[in-house]
Amino acid sequence: MIKKFKVFISGNQKELKKERLAIKEAILGNAVLRKFFDVFIFEELPAKGRSPLMTYLKEVDDSDIYIGIIGNKYGTKGRDGLSPTEREFRRFLKSKRQKELLFYIKGRDNSKRDKDLQRLIKVIKKDYIYRRFMATEELKNQILNSLIAYLDEQGVISRMPFDHLICREADYSDIDEKEVKNFLKNRAIKLKVNIPKISVREFLIKTLKTIKEKDGELKPTNTAILFFGKNPQDYIPQSEIRIARFKGTMRIEFIDSKEIIGPIYEMLDEVESFFKRNTRLANKIVEFKRVDIPEYPFEAIREAVVNAIAHRDYTRRGAPIKISIFDDRVEVDNPGGLLPGLNIRNLEGVHETRNDKICSIFHETKDMERYGTGIIKMKNLMKEHGLKPPVLSQPGNFFKVTFYGPGDKILDLVPSIPKERQVDLKELGLNDRQIEVLKLVVNKKQNITIQKYADMFSISDKTAKRDIKKLVEVEMIEKVGFKKGAYFKAK
Repeated sequence: MIKKFKVFISGNQKELKKERLAIKEAILGNAVLRKFFDVFIFEELPAKGRSPLMTYLKEVDDSDIYIGIIGNKYGTKGRDGLSPTEREFRRFLKSKRQKELLFYIKGRDNSKRDKDLQRLIKVIKKDYIYRRFMATEELKNQILNSLIAYLDEQGVISRMPFDHLICREADYSDIDEKEVKNFLKNRAIKLKVNIPKISVREFLIKTLKTIKEKDGELKPTNTAILFFGKNPQDYIPQSEIRIARFKGTMRIEFIDSKEIIGPIYEMLDEVESFFKRNTRLANKIVEFKRVDIPEYPFEAIREAVVNAIAHRDYTRRGAPIKISIFDDRVEVDNPGGLLPGLNIRNLEGVHETRNDKICSIFHETKDMERYGTGIIKMKNLMKEHGLKPPVLSQPGNFFKVTFYGPGDKILDLVPSIPKERQVDLKELGLNDRQIEVLKLVVNKKQNITIQKYADMFSISDKTAKRDIKKLVEVEMIEKVGFKKGAYFKAK
């Protein structure tokens, strides 16, 4: 006997009656889906018998999939202050079983929605994947595609790994060949090989094997869409990365946040840009060089993000990768715990993944090694930077990497400074006096005046002015104020 999954359709009963009924008709009208799904909507409750509230909440408890439709009306509040839709949503979340949440928001103008509904949408957007629709037909197509993908992920239709599966809704026109060409250039540099003299299409089919032929058509796999798709999140919405800078050490108030979408390598670039914009870069004069000291070694953070992309559970459709930046630490949360048989205390040198095809693409650009060295690399990078090793944990069905920062001791870090973050002051033509004063201005955050400079080194005002002018020209210091009240500070 075929196992059937229970679908609960939620939404304002009066406003969205047409959409609710259309969804049920679409599912039960599909020859494949009606074999695997039973659908419940409130309109089917009997007029007599048990309490309607208890009946439909029992249906929520028994459901495998919650489909939430959001319009403009919040709905009538009960004694608990909640509309039926929000009550059903919260009830569904309390279940300990692994379930699927699918949200669909009608229209794009949030200003027309009830205030309580705007609040609910913020909750949904913060932690769950959602899609928007304009017309009922578009909604039906989105839901049918999601349910087919759900059967794929449950192993009902196909038992192949997610990253080997064909992306059913996409075709070859959804591939951005410019993205593939950029990949080939990067691959050629990293592997020290020539760019293949074959077409992009042939390379994807024969070399990477991420394009397959089905029913006479070329179809991209999920891996092809993730790395080279024009709009990957249209088909795999859970592949987005959410990154945020929080105020203080708690996940309460945002300073900056972004939902990063696009193909994988573009997303990694955007993560780097956001991260560097929201973490500190200190300057320090060491001997005769000025060095730039970042708060964290970004390569360690990048390694954690690459690992999250490669090893996450893509069947968790409502769970994106999250990167959280606090005053004292950075957290990278990856949906999907460790595979059976792996021990979080003994992961160094272990390479086992649920997404071997995604890993193989990363191997092509040396963004991943084949020997499970990612954790070792992160630890070494943090140690070289003068920081504690990252902490690995598994809260619930997530894998978390936590990087602890230097706090207010950033200038005490003794990192292995690469040459690109060093400036040889003597090569800039600075003398010993100028280097000595830079130690005060940059390291100790002191301001300097021409008179103070002249007194420090027992030199004339003319010589002091000439030395200061040179420091301004090489952009080591800048002038603040005018005439007698002017002083100079680190730039």
